[in-house]
Amino acid sequence: MHISPGALHIHTHYSDGSGNIPDIAYAAQQAGLEWIIITDHDTLEGRNEQGWYDRVLTLVDQEITPFHNHFLALNLEQVISSTLPPQQFIDQTYDAGGFGIIAHPDEQKYNDFKGIYRWDDWNVNSPTRSTGRSMGIELWNFMSDWGESLTPRNKEWRFAFPKRGLIGPSKATIEWWDALNMAGKRTFGVWGVDAHAFLRPSPFGRLQVFPYRWTFGTLTTYLWLPERLSNNFTSAMRMIYGALAQGRSYMVNRLEGDCPNFEFFGFRGAERWFAGDIASLRQGPLTVKIDLGVNATVRLIHNGQVKLQGNRALLTTINESGVYRVEASKKTLPWVFSNPLYVTR
Repeated sequence: MHISPGALHIHTHYSDGSGNIPDIAYAAQQAGLEWIIITDHDTLEGRNEQGWYDRVLTLVDQEITPFHNHFLALNLEQVISSTLPPQQFIDQTYDAGGFGIIAHPDEQKYNDFKGIYRWDDWNVNSPTRSTGRSMGIELWNFMSDWGESLTPRNKEWRFAFPKRGLIGPSKATIEWWDALNMAGKRTFGVWGVDAHAFLRPSPFGRLQVFPYRWTFGTLTTYLWLPERLSNNFTSAMRMIYGALAQGRSYMVNRLEGDCPNFEFFGFRGAERWFAGDIASLRQGPLTVKIDLGVNATVRLIHNGQVKLQGNRALLTTINESGVYRVEASKKTLPWVFSNPLYVTR
């Protein structure tokens, strides 16, 4: 499997970001990414600029942004109206052949930096009509998390030391994600950067709040691909969307260090099952292998509960059906999350 690092939830000058698409793609390349997904507010104005920029595949999609209930709508040819209720714009997204991700669902705080853009009704979590395509949840949003605890007194301190302003995915969001997957609603997780590179006045002139290059080194989504991204734009785009929607991915908080050699799969004999796959116990138990490649606390999560914990690597036999995923941490912040491997009887 080829590991392909990328970032999603990015804004340009076509909505409320400060950068243009070529410069943002260059910043992504400098940060070691292979793909990015731009999601400007309620517009596809940058769509004719998507493509390969040197070694970075750049896709242009949209974020549907009513007052609350923001939604990343991917792989669509038309803009979906933000005046629709959430269930209707989800249905329009999937009926048109796209798929989507619920953005920053658990925002709680309002301040002079941001509003509260939470997902109001957590019972709205899938298209009305079964399409065979899963929905995603943005489990952790960098700018949203950083902005939650911002006050007039701490904003300079939090800007200088941004890790001090981060908590990680909320407990409620993770429990919601686990519950949906345990109920059979295939729901993939992502971590989003929500990059804007905001320009703000300061005593020293206009200040850029977290440049794109720096932000791309925070929350990274790694896709497991069967081979390297195709040089053909259309083929590469299908590879990215396919792996993302299947949940064949893991997420890394690179502020705690990179994790490019992470392994997580189930096997029986020569057969292999990765995150996003469905494995059966019909022919006998599975062995699950997890290896971070470096020393850190690693946990195997089964149906939302810690099944096994260790340092760096785990190897265990499982004979229970359910939803299995991985969490890892180094210090206080989450470091690595995987999407689930689904095991049935």
